Amino acid sequence: MTNFGVFLLFLIGLTATHLNNPPVFAKPGETIHVPCVYQSQIAMHFSWYKHEPGQNPMLISTIYKYDRNARFHHHFENNSRFSVLNENGVHHLVIRNIQISDSATYYCGSAYSNVMEFVEGTELKVEGLKSNTVVKQHAIIESQSGDSVILTCTVLNQNCVGNHSVYWLIHESQESHPRVIRAHGTSIDQCDWISEAGFTAHRCVYSFSKKELSRSDAGTYYCAVAACGEMLLGNGTKLDIIGSTEQMMTFVLLSIGRTVLLLITIATVTVWYCMNSKKSVERELFSA
Repeated sequence: MTNFGVFLLFLIGLTATHLNNPPVFAKPGETIHVPCVYQSQIAMHFSWYKHEPGQNPMLISTIYKYDRNARFHHHFENNSRFSVLNENGVHHLVIRNIQISDSATYYCGSAYSNVMEFVEGTELKVEGLKSNTVVKQHAIIESQSGDSVILTCTVLNQNCVGNHSVYWLIHESQESHPRVIRAHGTSIDQCDWISEAGFTAHRCVYSFSKKELSRSDAGTYYCAVAACGEMLLGNGTKLDIIGSTEQMMTFVLLSIGRTVLLLITIATVTVWYCMNSKKSVERELFSA
Protein backbone atom coordinates (compact mmCIF):
# COMPACT_ATOMS: atom_id res chain seq x y z
CA MET A 1 0.00 0.00 0.00
CA THR A 2 2.60 2.43 1.06
CA ASN A 3 5.66 3.36 -0.93
CA PHE A 4 8.46 4.78 1.19
CA GLY A 5 11.38 6.79 -0.20
CA VAL A 6 14.78 5.16 -0.63
CA PHE A 7 17.37 6.31 1.87
CA LEU A 8 20.66 7.18 0.14
CA LEU A 9 23.97 6.30 1.75
CA PHE A 10 26.16 9.15 0.56
CA LEU A 11 26.17 11.73 -2.20
CA ILE A 12 29.74 13.06 -2.19
CA GLY A 13 32.57 11.31 -4.02
CA LEU A 14 31.23 7.75 -3.93
CA THR A 15 29.62 5.15 -6.13
CA ALA A 16 27.18 2.73 -4.48
CA THR A 17 26.02 -0.51 -6.05
CA HIS A 18 22.59 -2.09 -5.62
CA LEU A 19 21.59 -4.34 -2.76
CA ASN A 20 21.76 -7.77 -4.42
CA ASN A 21 22.98 -10.04 -1.63
CA PRO A 22 20.36 -12.35 -0.09
CA PRO A 23 19.39 -11.57 3.52
CA VAL A 24 21.30 -13.25 6.32
CA PHE A 25 19.10 -14.80 9.02
CA ALA A 26 20.39 -15.32 12.54
CA LYS A 27 19.02 -16.09 15.98
CA PRO A 28 19.80 -14.19 19.17
CA GLY A 29 23.09 -15.30 20.68
CA GLU A 30 24.62 -16.60 17.45
CA THR A 31 27.81 -15.39 15.73
CA ILE A 32 27.90 -14.40 12.07
CA HIS A 33 30.55 -13.35 9.55
CA VAL A 34 29.50 -10.73 7.01
CA PRO A 35 31.96 -11.05 4.09
CA CYS A 36 33.36 -8.27 1.92
CA VAL A 37 35.55 -9.37 -1.02
CA TYR A 38 37.28 -6.85 -3.27
CA GLN A 39 38.67 -7.62 -6.71
CA SER A 40 40.46 -4.29 -7.00
CA GLN A 41 44.05 -4.16 -5.80
CA ILE A 42 44.26 -0.38 -5.54
CA ALA A 43 41.90 0.05 -2.55
CA MET A 44 43.89 0.93 0.57
CA HIS A 45 41.30 1.66 3.26
CA PHE A 46 38.19 -0.33 4.15
CA SER A 47 35.18 0.49 6.29
CA TRP A 48 31.89 -0.96 7.52
CA TYR A 49 28.59 0.90 7.89
CA LYS A 50 25.34 -0.04 9.60
CA HIS A 51 22.13 1.25 8.03
CA GLU A 52 18.81 0.97 9.88
CA PRO A 53 15.52 1.92 8.19
CA GLY A 54 14.87 5.62 8.56
CA GLN A 55 18.32 6.32 10.03
CA ASN A 56 21.49 7.75 8.56
CA PRO A 57 24.23 5.18 7.88
CA MET A 58 26.51 4.82 10.90
CA LEU A 59 30.23 4.17 10.61
CA ILE A 60 31.24 0.97 12.42
CA SER A 61 34.93 0.54 11.64
CA THR A 62 37.86 1.60 9.47
CA ILE A 63 41.05 -0.29 8.68
CA TYR A 64 44.17 0.12 6.52
CA LYS A 65 44.77 -2.62 3.99
CA TYR A 66 47.86 -4.02 5.70
CA ASP A 67 46.71 -3.60 9.30
CA ARG A 68 45.43 -6.44 11.45
CA ASN A 69 43.29 -4.45 13.88
CA ALA A 70 40.44 -2.16 12.88
CA ARG A 71 39.48 1.11 14.50
CA PHE A 72 35.87 1.21 15.73
CA HIS A 73 33.67 4.28 16.02
CA HIS A 74 30.58 5.52 17.88
CA HIS A 75 29.03 2.97 20.25
CA PHE A 76 30.88 0.14 18.46
CA GLU A 77 34.08 1.28 20.13
CA ASN A 78 35.07 -1.01 23.02
CA ASN A 79 32.20 -3.31 22.08
CA SER A 80 33.61 -6.84 22.16
CA ARG A 81 30.71 -8.18 20.11
CA PHE A 82 32.08 -6.52 16.95
CA SER A 83 35.40 -7.30 15.29
CA VAL A 84 36.95 -7.22 11.81
CA LEU A 85 38.88 -10.03 10.11
CA ASN A 86 41.17 -8.60 7.43
CA GLU A 87 43.29 -11.08 5.46
CA ASN A 88 43.95 -12.24 1.88
CA GLY A 89 41.68 -9.66 0.30
CA VAL A 90 38.71 -10.65 2.45
CA HIS A 91 37.33 -8.08 4.84
CA HIS A 92 34.91 -9.78 7.26
CA LEU A 93 32.70 -8.09 9.84
CA VAL A 94 32.19 -10.47 12.77
CA ILE A 95 29.19 -9.98 15.07
CA ARG A 96 28.99 -12.15 18.18
CA ASN A 97 26.07 -12.72 20.53
CA ILE A 98 23.53 -11.42 18.00
CA GLN A 99 20.84 -9.10 19.40
CA ILE A 100 17.58 -7.78 17.98
CA SER A 101 19.14 -4.31 17.68
CA ASP A 102 21.65 -5.75 15.19
CA SER A 103 18.89 -6.08 12.58
CA ALA A 104 20.01 -3.74 9.79
CA THR A 105 21.78 -3.60 6.42
CA TYR A 106 25.58 -3.65 6.55
CA TYR A 107 27.66 -2.02 3.82
CA CYS A 108 31.34 -2.54 3.14
CA GLY A 109 33.25 0.36 1.59
CA SER A 110 36.72 0.83 0.14
CA ALA A 111 38.60 4.07 -0.46
CA TYR A 112 41.34 5.11 -2.84
CA SER A 113 42.33 8.48 -4.37
CA ASN A 114 39.56 10.25 -2.42
CA VAL A 115 36.93 7.99 -3.96
CA MET A 116 34.69 5.81 -1.81
CA GLU A 117 33.03 2.72 -3.34
CA PHE A 118 30.52 0.28 -1.86
CA VAL A 119 29.83 -3.34 -2.67
CA GLU A 120 26.39 -4.90 -2.25
CA GLY A 121 24.87 -4.50 1.20
CA THR A 122 23.99 -7.47 3.38
CA GLU A 123 20.71 -7.35 5.26
CA LEU A 124 20.78 -9.05 8.66
CA LYS A 125 17.46 -10.28 10.03
CA VAL A 126 17.38 -11.57 13.59
CA GLU A 127 14.88 -14.40 14.04
CA GLY A 128 13.25 -15.82 17.11
CA LEU A 129 12.76 -12.53 18.92
CA LYS A 130 10.38 -9.76 18.00
CA SER A 131 10.69 -6.20 19.13
CA ASN A 132 6.95 -6.10 19.88
CA THR A 133 6.70 -2.54 18.67
CA VAL A 134 3.15 -1.17 18.52
CA VAL A 135 2.09 2.07 16.82
CA LYS A 136 -1.25 3.54 17.94
CA GLN A 137 -3.32 6.43 16.57
CA HIS A 138 -6.78 7.85 17.18
CA ALA A 139 -9.24 6.41 14.64
CA ILE A 140 -11.07 9.63 13.74
CA ILE A 141 -10.98 13.34 14.57
CA GLU A 142 -13.66 15.86 13.60
CA SER A 143 -12.74 19.52 13.42
CA GLN A 144 -14.23 22.76 12.18
CA SER A 145 -12.91 24.65 9.18
CA GLY A 146 -10.43 27.30 10.32
CA ASP A 147 -9.58 25.51 13.58
CA SER A 148 -6.30 23.86 14.62
CA VAL A 149 -5.78 20.18 15.35
CA ILE A 150 -3.03 18.06 16.93
CA LEU A 151 -2.56 14.48 15.70
CA THR A 152 -0.72 12.07 18.01
CA CYS A 153 1.17 8.85 17.45
CA THR A 154 2.06 6.53 20.34
CA VAL A 155 4.92 4.05 19.98
CA LEU A 156 5.20 1.17 22.46
CA ASN A 157 8.35 -0.99 22.67
CA GLN A 158 8.78 -4.02 24.91
CA ASN A 159 12.06 -5.66 23.97
CA CYS A 160 13.79 -2.95 22.02
CA VAL A 161 14.38 0.62 23.13
CA GLY A 162 16.13 3.04 20.81
CA ASN A 163 15.77 6.11 18.65
CA HIS A 164 12.77 6.32 16.34
CA SER A 165 12.43 8.04 13.01
CA VAL A 166 8.83 9.15 12.55
CA TYR A 167 7.23 10.15 9.25
CA TRP A 168 3.74 11.55 8.72
CA LEU A 169 1.85 10.67 5.57
CA ILE A 170 -1.56 11.66 4.23
CA HIS A 171 -3.90 9.56 2.11
CA GLU A 172 -6.34 12.03 0.61
CA SER A 173 -8.48 9.71 -1.53
CA GLN A 174 -8.71 6.18 -2.88
CA GLU A 175 -7.49 7.41 -6.25
CA SER A 176 -4.30 8.98 -4.88
CA HIS A 177 -1.20 7.49 -3.27
CA PRO A 178 -0.12 8.40 0.27
CA ARG A 179 2.48 11.17 0.35
CA VAL A 180 4.95 12.20 3.02
CA ILE A 181 4.10 15.58 4.51
CA ARG A 182 6.55 15.73 7.37
CA ALA A 183 9.62 13.89 8.66
CA HIS A 184 9.86 14.00 12.43
CA GLY A 185 13.47 12.78 12.55
CA THR A 186 14.64 11.29 15.81
CA SER A 187 13.39 13.95 18.21
CA ILE A 188 11.04 12.79 20.93
CA ASP A 189 8.02 14.69 22.19
CA GLN A 190 7.43 12.64 25.34
CA CYS A 191 8.75 9.28 26.55
CA ASP A 192 8.19 7.25 29.70
CA TRP A 193 7.77 3.71 30.97
CA ILE A 194 4.33 2.25 31.55
CA SER A 195 3.23 -0.88 33.36
CA GLU A 196 -0.36 -2.08 33.22
CA ALA A 197 -1.67 -5.55 34.09
CA GLY A 198 1.78 -7.07 33.83
CA PHE A 199 2.52 -5.31 30.52
CA THR A 200 5.67 -3.17 30.67
CA ALA A 201 6.74 -1.04 27.73
CA HIS A 202 8.65 2.05 26.77
CA ARG A 203 6.17 4.60 25.44
CA CYS A 204 6.94 7.57 23.20
CA VAL A 205 4.31 10.03 22.01
CA TYR A 206 4.82 12.07 18.84
CA SER A 207 2.58 14.90 17.70
CA PHE A 208 1.82 16.67 14.45
CA SER A 209 -0.15 19.92 14.37
CA LYS A 210 -2.07 21.66 11.59
CA LYS A 211 -3.50 25.19 11.79
CA GLU A 212 -6.30 26.97 9.96
CA LEU A 213 -7.84 23.79 8.61
CA SER A 214 -9.57 23.79 5.24
CA ARG A 215 -11.36 21.20 3.14
CA SER A 216 -8.05 20.27 1.45
CA ASP A 217 -6.69 19.05 4.81
CA ALA A 218 -9.28 16.28 5.06
CA GLY A 219 -7.93 12.75 4.70
CA THR A 220 -6.34 9.88 6.62
CA TYR A 221 -3.04 10.67 8.35
CA TYR A 222 -0.61 7.80 8.95
CA CYS A 223 2.31 7.67 11.35
CA ALA A 224 5.22 5.60 9.96
CA VAL A 225 7.87 4.58 12.50
CA ALA A 226 11.32 3.19 11.80
CA ALA A 227 12.55 1.47 14.97
CA CYS A 228 14.76 -1.49 15.86
CA GLY A 229 15.21 -2.66 12.30
CA GLU A 230 11.51 -2.43 11.46
CA MET A 231 9.31 -0.03 9.54
CA LEU A 232 5.83 0.03 11.05
CA LEU A 233 2.70 1.88 9.99
CA GLY A 234 -0.01 3.12 12.34
CA ASN A 235 -3.68 2.38 11.76
CA GLY A 236 -4.27 5.95 10.59
CA THR A 237 -6.31 8.89 11.87
CA LYS A 238 -9.18 10.08 9.68
CA LEU A 239 -9.52 13.86 9.82
CA ASP A 240 -12.98 15.15 8.89
CA ILE A 241 -13.46 18.87 8.27
CA ILE A 242 -17.12 19.38 9.11
CA GLY A 243 -17.36 23.19 9.07
CA SER A 244 -16.97 23.90 5.38
CA THR A 245 -19.54 21.36 4.17
CA GLU A 246 -22.16 22.40 6.72
CA GLN A 247 -21.64 26.07 5.95
CA MET A 248 -22.08 25.37 2.25
CA MET A 249 -25.28 23.43 2.89
CA THR A 250 -26.58 26.24 5.10
CA PHE A 251 -25.78 28.78 2.40
CA VAL A 252 -27.56 26.69 -0.24
CA LEU A 253 -30.64 26.21 1.96
CA LEU A 254 -30.81 29.92 2.77
CA SER A 255 -30.51 30.75 -0.91
CA ILE A 256 -33.33 28.35 -1.76
CA GLY A 257 -35.43 29.79 1.09
CA ARG A 258 -34.90 33.34 -0.11
CA THR A 259 -35.80 32.35 -3.67
CA VAL A 260 -38.99 30.56 -2.58
CA LEU A 261 -39.98 33.52 -0.37
CA LEU A 262 -39.39 35.92 -3.26
CA LEU A 263 -41.51 33.79 -5.60
CA ILE A 264 -44.32 33.60 -3.04
CA THR A 265 -44.16 37.38 -2.57
CA ILE A 266 -44.28 38.01 -6.32
CA ALA A 267 -47.15 35.54 -6.74
CA THR A 268 -49.07 37.15 -3.87
CA VAL A 269 -48.57 40.65 -5.24
CA THR A 270 -49.56 39.50 -8.73
CA VAL A 271 -52.76 37.81 -7.49
CA TRP A 272 -53.60 40.84 -5.34
CA TYR A 273 -53.04 43.17 -8.28
CA CYS A 274 -55.16 41.03 -10.62
CA MET A 275 -58.01 40.83 -8.13
CA ASN A 276 -57.97 44.56 -7.51
CA SER A 277 -57.87 45.27 -11.23
CA LYS A 278 -60.84 42.97 -11.81
CA LYS A 279 -62.85 44.64 -9.05
CA SER A 280 -62.08 48.08 -10.48
CA VAL A 281 -63.30 47.01 -13.92
CA GLU A 282 -66.50 45.54 -12.47
CA ARG A 283 -67.21 48.76 -10.51
CA GLU A 284 -66.76 50.82 -13.64
CA LEU A 285 -69.18 48.59 -15.60
CA PHE A 286 -71.84 48.74 -12.90
CA SER A 287 -71.50 52.47 -12.51
CA ALA A 288 -71.93 52.95 -16.25
